[in-house]
Amino acid sequence: MKRVGGDERPHGNPGPDHFTMPATTQRLLDQADGLAVRLYRVTFREGARTNWHRHDGEQLLFGVSGRCTVVDRDGNALGLDPGDLVIVDPGEEHWHGAADGSEGAHLEINLGENTTWLEPA
Repeated sequence: MKRVGGDERPHGNPGPDHFTMPATTQRLLDQADGLAVRLYRVTFREGARTNWHRHDGEQLLFGVSGRCTVVDRDGNALGLDPGDLVIVDPGEEHWHGAADGSEGAHLEINLGENTTWLEPA
């Protein structure tokens, strides 16, 4: 059994190469932890979102607070409210961020190892 304290993993700026700001990320589990899952808490201020990207495994997005949006290349948009779960298939190009006029936070659970970052959304 192992405990990862939220105060042990600081929130940081994800940088403009992957996000339209302002947003913060908190790495709760990553490759350094030696597990097959990556877990991040991502907080989006109004107008913040990720760039287009895809993953080599499933990505699970679990709404924590506020309201987020997840959009695929076909323009399909799903709302993500607290307690909601969106499942993104491997290889599916998408972006996620704060819903229009809102702020939001979600847990991001990546079951693969690699993310391919693309152009701004």
